[in-house]
Amino acid sequence: MKSMLRGVAIGLAVAISAQAANAQTGVSLGIGGGAVVPTGSLADISKAGYNATVSAQFKPAASPIGLQLDGFYNRLAFDGIDGHTRMIGSTANALFSLPGAVAHPYLIGGVGVYNMQATLDGFGSGSDTKFGFNGGLGVDVGVGSAKLYAEGRLHAIMKGTVDSQSLEETTAYMVPLTVGLRWSLR
Repeated sequence: MKSMLRGVAIGLAVAISAQAANAQTGVSLGIGGGAVVPTGSLADISKAGYNATVSAQFKPAASPIGLQLDGFYNRLAFDGIDGHTRMIGSTANALFSLPGAVAHPYLIGGVGVYNMQATLDGFGSGSDTKFGFNGGLGVDVGVGSAKLYAEGRLHAIMKGTVDSQSLEETTAYMVPLTVGLRWSLR
């Protein structure tokens, strides 16, 4: 009985592997921009700002699961003083597409690297690189090779800001709201 179950499992694995090898991999590139809203301790020192994003998405046609790599630039103005924080970063994300006809909703989440630099009155501080996590949801709208997308995510940057009360490093939270275009390459 065990050898029969083992044979069935091996047969299913081979069949799934063959199907995955035959499935076309969808590759798309995207560009977008929008607002970024600080939350938590980051909102104590920053006001809303803007973001710009480029992305590459890899998703097999027959699978709801894919991968998305992002590069981004965020700029947040300080609240009450002349200056800003800029963030340049990259994230690697798992993507789970939900069914849809013209609108294709998806869940997204992963890990990232965030390089931050504060500038006060024209004088920049040294930059600091932190790790973090992100998760959110989005929707691709359109038919054909070009699609409009809208996406919202929560980013948690470990030790990315200073708590205004205790002056200790704490997690920085921000929510970029991005709208853009995505083009399919295959």
